[in-house]
Amino acid sequence: MRGLAALAVAIFHLSNALVPAGYLAVDFFFALSGFVLDRTYRPRFAAGLGNGEFLAWRFVRLWPLHLCGLLLCFGWLARLVARDATDIGWGTLLSGLTANLLFLPSVIGRDISPINPPAWSLLMEFGANMLMALFAIRRPTRALIAMLGVIAALLVADLTITQALTPFADNASIVKQGYRWHDVHLGVVRTIFSFLAGMVLSRLLEGRLPRVSRWSLAVLALGLMPLLLPLSGWSRFTLDLGFILLLSPALVLAGARFEMPRAFSRWGERLGDLSYPLYAVHFFWTYPVVSYGYGHGWPVGLTLTVFLIAALGSAAFLARFVDVPLRRWLGRHLGVFLAQK
Repeated sequence: MRGLAALAVAIFHLSNALVPAGYLAVDFFFALSGFVLDRTYRPRFAAGLGNGEFLAWRFVRLWPLHLCGLLLCFGWLARLVARDATDIGWGTLLSGLTANLLFLPSVIGRDISPINPPAWSLLMEFGANMLMALFAIRRPTRALIAMLGVIAALLVADLTITQALTPFADNASIVKQGYRWHDVHLGVVRTIFSFLAGMVLSRLLEGRLPRVSRWSLAVLALGLMPLLLPLSGWSRFTLDLGFILLLSPALVLAGARFEMPRAFSRWGERLGDLSYPLYAVHFFWTYPVVSYGYGHGWPVGLTLTVFLIAALGSAAFLARFVDVPLRRWLGRHLGVFLAQK
């Protein structure tokens, strides 16, 4: 599921027409992250894990590939800025690089992540991790459910009011926004709701997950359909909202209860392992593929094939030869630092 979601986002960024609502995969990622982190770290917090130590290990997990994506995109954009071939200036570029490297939003320009646009969700993810450590992880399940109800109401109100005040453009709903300063509130409520929904699912289903459930495959297939449907207007918005509120948590539940057939398990695990590397670095490849492929009249099939080969290949290479060694190095040095505190 993680791998398919990452592919949906990557293809959406190459061409919106191929996966019209690929942006919804981000909400699934937030819900899955809340589920996995609560299940993994709640016992560790109960055993004495500190907030600073938790955030340090989350930084080690996220930062190396985040760095790769930023540097790749920075190199391409710096080339364009030097040739005066883009409206992005050096101020936006350099401030964006400095801030985003620290998981902070850029303070110059329109976007909170102007260099590697998909990284906006990584900034939100790290912010959700901070809220989890400082506030949510030690709260009882009933308190989290009450919080989830409040956030759900805020989510519906915020998205609906914003959509009512915003004309539909390119058959897209307002749900795809949240990465720019003027609509960052949308990204915040999407992140908090989905992440908290994952945490609540983890609590409610603890110790109750059978290995296989027949309905899981049907839910997985149904849950992916909204990403592919070319809807527009309020139909698109309503389905998007329903996906965030209902289908995305259902996908997390179904994925936890579904055991992949043995014949596909190896490929499924490999694609799942590549999901974060692919998400972190895929956007860079939209630059050369779009500028060269579309400029030379490549058909859609060839463009998509070249893009996926380049994106998946670079993701696999960077995961093995950059991410793993850098995480080990950071882990050793942070471990020594934290042990001295």
